[in-house]
Amino acid sequence: MTARKTTHDLLPVARHAPRWQVMVDNAGKHSWWVLPLVGAATYLVFGVGATIVTTPDPVNPWDWQGWTYDIYWHRATAVLHTWWIGCLCYVIVVESARLSRWSDHIESIDLLDLRSYQPLIRLGLTNALLLIGWVSIMSLLGFQSRYIPMLAVIWLMFVGLARMGMMLPLSAIRKKIRTARDRELDWCRQTLKNARDEMKSGADGQQSMAEIVAYKSTIENIKNWPFDNPTMVRFTLYIMIPLGSWLGGAFVERGLDLFLS
Repeated sequence: MTARKTTHDLLPVARHAPRWQVMVDNAGKHSWWVLPLVGAATYLVFGVGATIVTTPDPVNPWDWQGWTYDIYWHRATAVLHTWWIGCLCYVIVVESARLSRWSDHIESIDLLDLRSYQPLIRLGLTNALLLIGWVSIMSLLGFQSRYIPMLAVIWLMFVGLARMGMMLPLSAIRKKIRTARDRELDWCRQTLKNARDEMKSGADGQQSMAEIVAYKSTIENIKNWPFDNPTMVRFTLYIMIPLGSWLGGAFVERGLDLFLS
């Protein structure tokens, strides 16, 4: 749904790109067998591995006859969690790569007005929030000490995935911004040289050097990534959510233990 909305929001700047309408029609669509296969593979690799790592010795993690209701619950939710996160990561990567690939066909870019590409920034932030949100849910389940190393590894891994999910939709636009920025800076340098030569020769320059220098300074201050400070603050707050979730859950559990004891 988010990818489809992003493609529609980008129509004003991308409607002249080749086959853009084809991408709009295909946004959010995947072969029926892909997501079940990805989910099953994710559980077999990560779900089974996490079960083995978090089961204390010498307990057999697959001896279902000795399971309590609590263990049955954890085994069932582990399948659902890993299945869902595997499908989510696949969709984020595929849809973001599609948008990035097709954004590369946008012919021109206005360095002084990058607001048209805000839909890609919103998609990146949504990707990051979805990934970090799953880690936050997992943090609520891991208060015991044996889960802490695994949660730390998961948090670090998903911070990297969240960063990738935020940057990937904008990778093509970043290249275009960098190319346009370099081209404008080359123009500024050449124009400054021409204005300098005209000034030295005593001819009346058609362009003011001060204006050219001011424009050159403006272009130099444009970043390759079209992120502003509020966007980066939001991303930083997102990646801190799991820590707050874990601390809040641990505080509530300790409070309940004290109350019931």
